[in-house]
Amino acid sequence: MLAKKPSVPARPTRDANAGRIVVSTVNGGSAFLTVRFGAVSVNAVSPGDDEMRRNVSSGQAALARALPKLIKPGVTVKSLAAVPLFRADPQDPSRLIREVDGKMATGRFVNGKFKVLSAKR
Repeated sequence: MLAKKPSVPARPTRDANAGRIVVSTVNGGSAFLTVRFGAVSVNAVSPGDDEMRRNVSSGQAALARALPKLIKPGVTVKSLAAVPLFRADPQDPSRLIREVDGKMATGRFVNGKFKVLSAKR
């Protein structure tokens, strides 16, 4: 007797209304916002003008603090002992440069293993 294959769940589909904001007013004049993400709806009272100005100035101050880090190019990669770092060889993009414990070697991956073509110090 053959075992029955487990059914494969259907792939989720993207909801056309995902992220849609609906604004409605209540008799008191304050607006309620509804944000929908799939089957989840979040209702909240719309912020007042004073709160909006306070939040905008707070966001601008946060951006001013983060700006020096955001505009600085590059990434710093800290290496651990005995953990190799690999990068592309600028002279030959088909080769890699491996750096481990202060030693550098140029090579390629062959069958999942790094094959050294030339060693550098």
